[in-house]
Amino acid sequence: MRFEFWVWLILLVLALIAPVGKKPVSVAEPPSQPSKPPPSVSIPELPPSFSISEAYLVVVVIDGLRPDALQRARTPHIDRLWQSGLYSWTAQTVMPSTTLPAIASLLSGVPPERHGIEWNYWAPERGRIAVPTIFTIAQAEKISTVAFVSKRKLEHLFGPETPLFVINNDARHVITAATGYMAEHRPRLIFVHLSDVDEVGHRHGWMTLQQLQAIERVDEALGLLLASLEELQMLDNSVIIVTSDHGGHGRIHGTDDPRDMTIPWILWTPKIETGRELTHPIRIYDTAATALAALGLAIPEDWLGVPVLEAFPEATLNEKP
Repeated sequence: MRFEFWVWLILLVLALIAPVGKKPVSVAEPPSQPSKPPPSVSIPELPPSFSISEAYLVVVVIDGLRPDALQRARTPHIDRLWQSGLYSWTAQTVMPSTTLPAIASLLSGVPPERHGIEWNYWAPERGRIAVPTIFTIAQAEKISTVAFVSKRKLEHLFGPETPLFVINNDARHVITAATGYMAEHRPRLIFVHLSDVDEVGHRHGWMTLQQLQAIERVDEALGLLLASLEELQMLDNSVIIVTSDHGGHGRIHGTDDPRDMTIPWILWTPKIETGRELTHPIRIYDTAATALAALGLAIPEDWLGVPVLEAFPEATLNEKP
């Protein structure tokens, strides 16, 4: 009995003097974001040759793209943008986390309860969005615009003044049409919507091999867009925003599940040498305010969206055309 007592006492002493500084691993702990971030750098400045009053703005929405999918797929062209731009892997969309309400917020700077687009299907009897968007504001300032979309329901978001092309096809076809139009007309505000990733997610599931392959095909199409901008000598005076409207889980989206709500947000401007992760929260409607800042236009006071000021030096942002 005495021997057992001393064994117990020795074990107790050893437990008390064991190291206690190491943090235990918890399965409830979220994974680190992201797996391939570059080192932080100072706030980038645009080169002297960049003129905000003549900038081209290209907004690309990759429907259904989750940030963690970018870490698994091979995306050299998207990587090029975030590694030499500003990015967030924790940006948030709106509820409902579906295409039409989300892109309405992206274009209008306000959530669905303000812009009124809370359905997610083509319903011509419901008419068009009734609040100002980056397109109506740009057109009022005589800025040329164009939109290429791969779902007809997005017609709800554009007025008759907008050259709108509905191309129910894959990313390569949409990008080919966009680059052809850009070569002839050189619009300053260009919106491109690509549905490949979302369609494969509904068919095979989010984060499946099939969806990762779809992301890689979209990335290849984006490479064509970047090459065309360079060939047209537009790239060095462009602001490019790449984001999504929602994520997804299983074969669905539309809920407040973080996998549905969290989206990537990337902004590229010329000659930023090293990428920088944005640390403040970004909502999808901040895209609209940032777009107007990129075009040198005033942002409506009643918008909830705010510009990502780190994208531009303050002096440049204050200039109006």
